Amino acid sequence: MSFLDTDQGSKLIKQYLKKFDGGSQKVYKSEIQQFFEFKNIGIRNINKKTLHAYQENIKMRHSYRTTKRKFSILNGFFKFLERKIKDFKNPVASLKEFKTHRGVENEELKKYLEDFLGLQHRFNTRRIYENQIKLFFQWLGKDFQEINRTDILAYRDYLRENNYKDTTIWNKFISLNRFFKFIERENRKFHNPVFFKELSLIFPQKDRGYYTVLSKTEALRFLEQPDRRSKIGKRDYTILLLMLVYGLRVNEIANLRYKNLEPERIKDQQKVWIVDRKGRYQNRPKTAIILNGKSLRAFDRWLDVVAKNGVIMTGDMPIFLPFIYDRVEKQLIIRKDRLSYPLSVMAIENIVKKYLNMAKVHKEIVTLSPHALRHTAFTMLAQAGRPIQDIQKLAGHQDINTTMIYIHSVQNYDDHPGMYNPLNN
Repeated sequence: MSFLDTDQGSKLIKQYLKKFDGGSQKVYKSEIQQFFEFKNIGIRNINKKTLHAYQENIKMRHSYRTTKRKFSILNGFFKFLERKIKDFKNPVASLKEFKTHRGVENEELKKYLEDFLGLQHRFNTRRIYENQIKLFFQWLGKDFQEINRTDILAYRDYLRENNYKDTTIWNKFISLNRFFKFIERENRKFHNPVFFKELSLIFPQKDRGYYTVLSKTEALRFLEQPDRRSKIGKRDYTILLLMLVYGLRVNEIANLRYKNLEPERIKDQQKVWIVDRKGRYQNRPKTAIILNGKSLRAFDRWLDVVAKNGVIMTGDMPIFLPFIYDRVEKQLIIRKDRLSYPLSVMAIENIVKKYLNMAKVHKEIVTLSPHALRHTAFTMLAQAGRPIQDIQKLAGHQDINTTMIYIHSVQNYDDHPGMYNPLNN
């Protein structure tokens, strides 16, 4: 027999419902009756198992909001019964771990996350976004529909109190902001709770080594370091040339695939397409570089190494393959068990760092970034008199103002504008 079917239960629910008017009274009565009719349960038989069973039953038919509302009504009724029935304890309040939200396990959230990650072409980007978003929801303990600006500020404070670096905090909120913007586009009822101005985050500054430019002498000494007689040396030399001649980013080299090569060569030159470059999603330029001169010869030598090692390059296979030390052969060999895996961004960064150290190319105070090779490439092109529009296309910049930073180094010792200032005569 249900508790509400007893004389005590019938009397108490009538007393409780008196504080509600009209339609609200009917709603509260219906919700309370549904729970007690769930298993014709008595007041003393309500426990954690019963509550969770009821939650599982209703969540299959209702949204998280409905589930939350139903338990909120039950919680109010049980609080009333605590005052009326001796030794009765509110079973919802006593369950500290009980929750009506699903957090990161919310099916709707999981679908949004899956679709959002599907739009990210880079594996590392997908992995970072997924980790940052899941960590936030695990900390939050709410469903995404419940998030407000106060929660976002609280998360910022939590990260600061736990001594997270400013750059890390910035990147976490970039991930959340992009995800919430995606949900906002898909669901008109949802509003992005992230407001960067309100958060007052510290924008991460690039290390000064990021913007450093190598001199021509330093660049030539740097390129002399790989042992071009060895297989791995041929690979590394080609990578360094692509960075110093064409200004390719580390991730663009890592993402180069055989399918990015034009099938035919024209005038003994090789066109290579660089895809998914840096920029806003769906507005990232697809640009081509044309390999010739030393770069093409180095490229051909590396492809010849690959072919002589019995590797057939097709489709999605990376251009630059990893090596492993073979203890039997006592030498470095191409890893044939990982032909579908490109060199990681970190691996290429380590290659650059290794040869910079070997060439003794150092700058005071700063640590040279691999990106310095990109800046070196475009600065040298500007110094050689190439039009800024050509450099912009090669760099894949959407805004020419970004390319203008390379003009600062284009100064002529024989014909500098300062020579013509009348105050200097």
